[in-house]
Amino acid sequence: MSSFRQTQEPTFSTFSRELESNQIEESSFLHTQDDIFNLAGALSYGDQVAELTKVWMDERNAPEVLKYRRDLVESLLDAVEKQSEKIFESMELNSDSDSRFIHMLLQTEIERIKYLLKSYLRTRLFKIEKFSLYLLRQENVGDILSANELEYARRYQEIIELHAHSSFLHLLPASQHKQDEQTEEVNMVVEPNFNAPVFAHILSSCGYIQTAGREDLHLEENDIYLLRYRDIKQFLNQGKVRLV
Repeated sequence: MSSFRQTQEPTFSTFSRELESNQIEESSFLHTQDDIFNLAGALSYGDQVAELTKVWMDERNAPEVLKYRRDLVESLLDAVEKQSEKIFESMELNSDSDSRFIHMLLQTEIERIKYLLKSYLRTRLFKIEKFSLYLLRQENVGDILSANELEYARRYQEIIELHAHSSFLHLLPASQHKQDEQTEEVNMVVEPNFNAPVFAHILSSCGYIQTAGREDLHLEENDIYLLRYRDIKQFLNQGKVRLV
C-alpha cells in the first residue's frame, strides 16, 4: 500500500470512496478489505488471518492431531460464504472498472482464506487416517476432533478392518485376527512420534526444559529451537509456542 501512496496512484480507500459516491451503498456490499471478515467474530480481520495461519502451520508441523479449532474454522467458513454472496450481488449492480478492481481484490483475499481452511482440514484428515485407531482410543477424542471428523475416523477404521478381514485374515486362525495388539514386542496401533524433531518459535518465555541430552535449556521469547515435540507440546497447547 505504501508504494501506491508514494507514486500517488489510486489507493484501495480512494476506490472505496469513489464507489460510495456512485451509490454503491445501495447494494449490500459495504465492507472494505480491513473489515471484510468482522462477520466471523470478535477478532479483527488481521487477527483472524494471523490466528488461522498459526493454527494451519502448527497442524502441518505437529506429529499428532491437534485440538480442532471449531470457533475459528466455523466462523470463518460462515464469513466467507456471506461475503462471497455480497461480492456477487455487488458485481451485478456495479460493472465499472473501479468496481471490478475492488471485486478482484476481495475475491483474491477470500480465495486465500479458503486455501488455508482447506489445507488445514486436509492435513487433519491425513493424520486422522494415519492414527485412526489411536485417536479412537483417546478419552478426549471428542475434544480433539470435530463431530464430522470423529464420524469419519470411526467409519474409516471400520472399512480398514473389514478390508483386512475379507482379504486375508479370514484365512488365518481366529487367534490371529486381532488388528490392535499391543505388547512389549509388537504394537499394531500406529501412534504419533512424540520424539519427532520440530522447529519451535517461542512466542513468550517458557522457562527451562530438559533436553534429550539431559541438559537444561531456557526457552527465550522470539528464539527458534530445534527440539523434540514432547518437550514443547505443553507450551504449544498454551499458545506460548508456534511450529515453523
